[in-house]
Amino acid sequence: MDAKINEQVKNKKQDNLITAEIRYKMTAKGMMITEYYGADTCVVLPDEIEGETVTALDDYAFARNLEVEEIWLPEALKEVGRYAFYRCKNLKKLILGNQLLDMGGGALTGCRLEEVEIYFREGKKSCLKSIVEETRYQIRVSLYGYSWRCCAEKNSTDEWLREVRILFPEHYEEAVENTPARILETHHHGAGGYYRQCFYNRELDYKKYDEMFYHTVAEDTEETAVELALNRLRFPEELSEKNKNVYKTYIREHMETVAAYLVKREDIEGIRFLEQKKLWSEPALQTGMDVAAEGNRTESLSVLMDVRKELFPKKKKTFEL
Repeated sequence: MDAKINEQVKNKKQDNLITAEIRYKMTAKGMMITEYYGADTCVVLPDEIEGETVTALDDYAFARNLEVEEIWLPEALKEVGRYAFYRCKNLKKLILGNQLLDMGGGALTGCRLEEVEIYFREGKKSCLKSIVEETRYQIRVSLYGYSWRCCAEKNSTDEWLREVRILFPEHYEEAVENTPARILETHHHGAGGYYRQCFYNRELDYKKYDEMFYHTVAEDTEETAVELALNRLRFPEELSEKNKNVYKTYIREHMETVAAYLVKREDIEGIRFLEQKKLWSEPALQTGMDVAAEGNRTESLSVLMDVRKELFPKKKKTFEL
């Protein structure tokens, strides 16, 4: 299992240019990258340097780098130093393995991270909790790992790459003055704070995560709730039948928003998923086609027309003599 994940990650890295613009040193814990001094927007850090596995990223290694937008960390990284990405204002995406279990204090201070990809070699622990706790903004997370499934042939098994997509909504606090009482009150906004508590022993607690959905419905935008619900239905890791029905009910009741969301992102797989689950309504399909036509999204428009033809075929007119 580890070998297959390593091969997949290495193949993806080969499609990118691994940076040479780094400084490093050997430590008692392994090879450490001490500084990145380049100006690329996408930085792919090496897994090995001089035959030694890279296991650490030093304090302030990327600090104040205003160019970098995406960083692919070494696959066997186990330590990220304090303020490693301090004030990397344009950093939007991190890609890493799950041997890293914690980020150093203030590692993401001054960043506005939007996406995280984590590749799991073994177990379910990762540094995801550490990442989302440092970021108040909305974060889209993709988790990858291998699972076993039974093949049609007796006593035969196969491995397949499992993907899970998870959304962590935004949250922030606001100090509001209570003039009569002469005190400052802290007001909390957004459901993201609840979701950031859905971890146990560095593992994401999916059951607790799903139980927070009513907070999203009450405190976030309709589009945020739609995206979160769609993610859980499409990638139902540890999703109970009860919570599946909650998400499905919400999607059914907000299908026009769902249609606009999928078309704007040209998410053809999402459109087909709802067709497979027979969740489309004719008004929602019409909304989607209108949005697609206005935005000149021809592929989405074509697919939606096919879905309407398949799910809601027109009845042939008959004439009696």
